[in-house]
Amino acid sequence: MQSVSAKVRALWFATAVTALLGASSGCEPYQEPLPRRDRLNFPIGLALHPSGDYLYVVNSNFDSRFDPEHGGTVAVVDTASLAIKPASSPYIPSYGGYISLNEDATRAYVTARRGDSVIALDVADAQGSELTCLGKDETPSAFPDDCIIRRVPDEADGARVAGDPFGLDVSTITRRNEAGETFDVDLISLSHLSVDKVTTIALPRGELAAASLVSAPLLDGSNQVRRRPGTLEMYVAGRRSNRVSVYLPYVNTEGEVEAVLVRSTVTLNNVTSNVEARGLAFNQTGDELYVATRRPDMLHVFNIVPDDAETGGGTKHVLERTIPVGDQPSDVVVHRDAMGRELIMVPCYDERSIHVIDPKTGVLLRKIELDESPYQLVTDTSPSRCVPGASCRGYVSLFTDAPELSTSCDDSSSGCGSVAVIELDPASPRYLTVIAKIR
Repeated sequence: MQSVSAKVRALWFATAVTALLGASSGCEPYQEPLPRRDRLNFPIGLALHPSGDYLYVVNSNFDSRFDPEHGGTVAVVDTASLAIKPASSPYIPSYGGYISLNEDATRAYVTARRGDSVIALDVADAQGSELTCLGKDETPSAFPDDCIIRRVPDEADGARVAGDPFGLDVSTITRRNEAGETFDVDLISLSHLSVDKVTTIALPRGELAAASLVSAPLLDGSNQVRRRPGTLEMYVAGRRSNRVSVYLPYVNTEGEVEAVLVRSTVTLNNVTSNVEARGLAFNQTGDELYVATRRPDMLHVFNIVPDDAETGGGTKHVLERTIPVGDQPSDVVVHRDAMGRELIMVPCYDERSIHVIDPKTGVLLRKIELDESPYQLVTDTSPSRCVPGASCRGYVSLFTDAPELSTSCDDSSSGCGSVAVIELDPASPRYLTVIAKIR
């Protein structure tokens, strides 16, 4: 017999899908022009500023109540007070996905499925206290219109970002041009939920006007994309396949991306053709790969070693072990704690928990119980904070958490969804438990 909570969740999902279909078919489900910026609205993606002082939360507008071009927000949260800073939180197009910072944390990039968009937001200061769109006149704005990448160049015949961009990885690489000038390039890698493509966008010196873009068919319905540490190899996992694909974006000396080069394929399961891979992560040295799948609910651990059969410095992926996890894993994070240990953390959506695993033994160390379904997890990496006795924390988005059972975020409620705050200081008596919520 289906539980009451399961029935409510099924009703909510059906309503959300109906709203999404209505938006795409030209119906007008929108009731308000702009969402409130002082609360969360079906949060998905998270990013933490390297200082640890500010958390960024992508609010998706999944119930389609607001103007689709500005229906989502990125909430800027002060991690000391856990308060949202509404005036510092910009609007974005609806159905936002992931968010990632470039290497020097001067720019935050966000994927949004509305209009197949990538939004380039400027980080206001060294602490990360505000996100804005610096328009063509360099004036900060809360509206994303001048910071949206949909075509490159931004003309009618420009190359389009492929459909349903969702997964996101941002790297900063260096190039030296023929004049001997050295400069940084923001390299944006995208995976796409509904098409078989991956996309790479290169921004020399972070300039949108100088962007180049290449999309290539690779893997159908990919959820996440991650760069392997120490390389430019990108790994992408598919929702509708049994593999992880590895590719290399080729960026020339002028900082333009010219091609996507397929490198190898990692087979996850020889029995089923659809394992629905959802999470990807690497250890710090980049010689271990962790992949979470939903068919079955499993964490796959691969050793990445030199391929003796290759003469060009190739690698191979050797399956070390598979580790059962809770129902419907949605992400994988490798956290280096205050004692210097690496821990694998797997949020499990239907089980409403986070599995904490020792990567050396595969042993489940702790199950962090949650009262709602987790989506993405980020953990503090600041060296000044993740030491014994300091306020090192993790943050996990709870997509449908609400004070009242509801299928929409009406103005009388406290918002829809939350972010749970997890204690990561081993010296604390509340280590690996939820200590607060952000709404």
